[in-house]
Amino acid sequence: MKRLLLICSGLIALASCATPSPSLNYYLLDSGVGSTSIVGTAEQNKNERLVLVGDVTLGEFLRQSSLLVELDDNEMHFAMNHVWAEPLVEQIPKVLLKDLRRSNTEFHFERETSEWFGKEVYSVKIQIDQFHPNAKQEVVMSGRYWVTDIGSGQTKGEDFFLSDTLTEDNYGHAIVKMRRLITVLSESLIRSL
Repeated sequence: MKRLLLICSGLIALASCATPSPSLNYYLLDSGVGSTSIVGTAEQNKNERLVLVGDVTLGEFLRQSSLLVELDDNEMHFAMNHVWAEPLVEQIPKVLLKDLRRSNTEFHFERETSEWFGKEVYSVKIQIDQFHPNAKQEVVMSGRYWVTDIGSGQTKGEDFFLSDTLTEDNYGHAIVKMRRLITVLSESLIRSL
């Protein structure tokens, strides 16, 4: 009896080793392929006004590596085999700056670092609460941003809710659409300056 149990245990162990584990799929918001030149350089043009982009704050469930899909109003699914190649908290500011620089020549955009403090005319802070595809065949991005006019000390906040329709049923397509929402957010930020 012990021998039969030992043989069965060995067969189960061998079978589990023979089953291939699912592969991980890694995603970036912006691959850099086919990108156009960026208007804006490390040196600030004298005619451009400096805007500092602070950290982007993400909702708790967006701070993990797995892609997220909203299945229902109160149900989220973490796609364990579909992960971000780089944390969103690092990707979003890079992509946002790229879009801000590309679409504007009136302002010079930089990340908020000590190198630039005191030279800016505006400061921007962003909070993102939602950034994911959902079961309604769309991608959504929502949150709030604050623009501070350094000269007057006045800060104005703006809520945003952006969405785009999915036409394909795969994560790669959803990432492309999510990337587009960041472009739309950058256009909204520029209009609010």
